[in-house]
Amino acid sequence: MSSAAVPTTPARTKHFNVAVLEHENLARFGTYIRLHHGERSFTNLEELQYAGRIARVLKERGVRAGDRVLAALPNSPELTAFFQAAWTIGAVAVPIAAQWSVAETAYALSSATPAAVLTVPTLAPRLHETCAGAGISTRLLCFGETDVPGAENILPECTDAGGHWICEPEDRLGSDPAMLLYTSGTMAKPKAVIITNENIPSAMDAVHRVNPSLPRRTILHVLPLHHVFGILMLQLSNRWGFPSVLLSQFDPLAVFRCIEEQQVGYMLMVPTMLMYLLHHPERSKYDFSSLYRIITGGASLPEPLRIGFQQAFRCRVDQGYGMSEAGFISCYGDHESYRIGSSGWPCPGFELSIVDEHDRPLPPLTPGEVCIKGPSITPGYWNDPQATRETVRNGWFHTGDVGHVDNDGYLYITDRKKDLIIKGGENISPREIEEVMYMHPAVAEAAVVGIPDDYLGEEICAVVQLRPGVSPSPEEIREHAARFLGKFKLPAHVIFVPALPRTSSGKVHKQTLRQQLAQKRVA
Repeated sequence: MSSAAVPTTPARTKHFNVAVLEHENLARFGTYIRLHHGERSFTNLEELQYAGRIARVLKERGVRAGDRVLAALPNSPELTAFFQAAWTIGAVAVPIAAQWSVAETAYALSSATPAAVLTVPTLAPRLHETCAGAGISTRLLCFGETDVPGAENILPECTDAGGHWICEPEDRLGSDPAMLLYTSGTMAKPKAVIITNENIPSAMDAVHRVNPSLPRRTILHVLPLHHVFGILMLQLSNRWGFPSVLLSQFDPLAVFRCIEEQQVGYMLMVPTMLMYLLHHPERSKYDFSSLYRIITGGASLPEPLRIGFQQAFRCRVDQGYGMSEAGFISCYGDHESYRIGSSGWPCPGFELSIVDEHDRPLPPLTPGEVCIKGPSITPGYWNDPQATRETVRNGWFHTGDVGHVDNDGYLYITDRKKDLIIKGGENISPREIEEVMYMHPAVAEAAVVGIPDDYLGEEICAVVQLRPGVSPSPEEIREHAARFLGKFKLPAHVIFVPALPRTSSGKVHKQTLRQQLAQKRVA
């Protein structure tokens, strides 16, 4: 096909390939500059063509429908094109974090058994060593020159504007896998979540129905595109016809410059990012008047942080709730009033139930496990039937999150079930204590975990990252908490750290935190 030709939109049938969504974007909005990354810019047609050339390269290397293609790439036009390329030929996209350890990467390679791996020269040596060490044989395809034995530089073929590109998506069933997303592993070894061709548009439709006509403004993407929040929000940006600015990684000064230079209206962030932006010493040098709305996810949004950010940046800040296994579960409409602590109303198409330990439904205002049904729910975990049986029971997906709904149906997430502290036989919510920690002016971030105790089973430990230039004592933090918490919920220990351990998606890694605290206790 000529690189200047505009493809027609493939008709939707009962068979469905998610690659069709890119064609629908082109048909709905025409050609426009859609992606900015550093000095590079692409129209939506150029993105489609770039993906089509990568699809051709993959197909010529033997990748077929149903095969997995793994990408270890930083946020880049190559990574955005990778998804469309894999889907066009009916393959399953498997994005992983570029910064994963050798052990984590080897685990993903062994479980996904990809027909090809896409990467960049800086990561190629480690991937080659990982494959060799794990005894995995796969094609290593690199966007650039590399001396790694057996690796192929596919960049010239993919960037040749006159080269042939595959346009027509392979025929697939809506129930066929389109992605494998590895969970962030905050509690245990990550599982590969199956995301089908029909799951992706269902997740997008749920949010689009709540926000059907947002003002058309530029959106900034800093979330990693191996995480469900980042991937789906990029797809939703295309659904709304927004121009997108993509950063390779989160950097506060780069964010400030992008907002000012690109007139950014929307940003998608985890709360930690807001904290770094709010307290950055150079914030006052930049113009943020273009900002319209910030949407957070991935972790709870402390109310002092939300209010402080709104006041400083003069834009709306709210939060949503979702996960790899379900996409978006709850969110806010653009002009809907925010309710403190709530992630919004359940998205259209979802059934939601709060249940007790025997899976019995609970009334409003009563905490229990959040369970959901809906068309965007995963069919299960890749090659892990036991984990699938444990989480999908009687047609309901059990999220492992503890929450409640209010009398109007708004959802509040309080904790992960596995994060609850059991002190003297009583369940204690870490988030309740964390919210109190955030009310102290010296606290930048806080994580509350249970640590072993010989008498009570578990005792409460607050791990605190302080703001620059302040040095309260642990007792001062405890005295502050005592003004808001009963004695039984007061942290027995307050520990200050330079930074909290995190997963690649920005969540606090409480399992690592517990392990670090246990090692200190043994020492």
